[in-house]
Amino acid sequence: MMWLEMLVVALLALELTNSPFLVSVTFFLRFLPMLFGFGISVISDRFNRKYLMITGLVIQATVSAVIASLIMVDLIEYWHLALGSLFVGLVMGSEFPVRRTMIGEVVARQSVGRAIGLEQTTNSLFRILGPFIGGVSLATIGAQGGFLLGVVLYSIGALIALSMKYQRTESSEQPESPKTQIIEGIRYIRRSQVMVGTLGVTLLLNVFGFTYLSQQPIVAKQVLGVSDILIGVLQSVEGAGAFAGAALIAIFAKTRHYTRIYMWGSLLFLVAIILFSLSTTYWITLIILFFGGVGMSGFATMQSAIMIYASSPEMRGRVLGSVAVFIGIGPFGQLGIGALASILAPATAVLITASIGIVLMFIAFVIYPTMSKSTALEPDTAAP
Repeated sequence: MMWLEMLVVALLALELTNSPFLVSVTFFLRFLPMLFGFGISVISDRFNRKYLMITGLVIQATVSAVIASLIMVDLIEYWHLALGSLFVGLVMGSEFPVRRTMIGEVVARQSVGRAIGLEQTTNSLFRILGPFIGGVSLATIGAQGGFLLGVVLYSIGALIALSMKYQRTESSEQPESPKTQIIEGIRYIRRSQVMVGTLGVTLLLNVFGFTYLSQQPIVAKQVLGVSDILIGVLQSVEGAGAFAGAALIAIFAKTRHYTRIYMWGSLLFLVAIILFSLSTTYWITLIILFFGGVGMSGFATMQSAIMIYASSPEMRGRVLGSVAVFIGIGPFGQLGIGALASILAPATAVLITASIGIVLMFIAFVIYPTMSKSTALEPDTAAP
């Protein structure tokens, strides 16, 4: 649903406003709440994460139901999409400190990379289906079809989460104040060059890489001149690449590979974005986005795996909350790429933004040399 919604919301916002900038604003609002990831992580440490996850799924189902209803009665306006994106973003802000922290709690430390790889494989598998179904829905039933499917899928997700046998880890210690916990978390992360490097690349990719997703459907319409269904296929092919990359990681990746997969996967993703912005042939674009998906999987899988592996169990929620915060800074890049797209052209905006990302990525290789070494995640390099 995440990938289906991103396609449907982008194309529906474009239809309602004819403004690439306002399309970017919906993405900005969707990811902005991640800025509060550190605070959410402190809250999640005090409650049962299972019930926090269920609450999030119920909120997402409700948002889908409301938007679908507004579309069916022909009352949908842009601000409805913007507000819905904000509510969905509030749930996404809990993704790292809640659900991915739960993965770290139930998996042995040496198996974290494969566990996150498996999780990313399922994510990528349904990313293949999501945009395609979204494109078909727009071309046949209408946007309401995608959101009605969301009501069903989010409800099923809530029922599955409810059935999980998950026990919250109890502590006999009196919890410290939220302010103290946040300060401790920041100090803890600063002691690990690997965690600092991972957060730095996370910021870079979210400001200069993932921002292209808001403009991808617009570029496909304006430059490639394809239908909504074929736009969905474009995103599905990127998902197929991500699926292939995540599957390979789940099967073959060793701990010593984590940081190098992370860095080179990030670079591959940015190169693919630049090639996408320059391509004028649909079938070539499909190949480019497949390899872009492979790079994206290296980034997305190793991002969590590195942070979980390098952190202690008691600090894991706050460490993953910090990832959410750095992702939350990324949406400000959406405003930049949206403004560039309105002044110049969406394809040019994507090219400029990704090119800056490439330059900064090479600087990251220099600033964080540890991230390119096979010894980066040896026990003595992990945060104490």
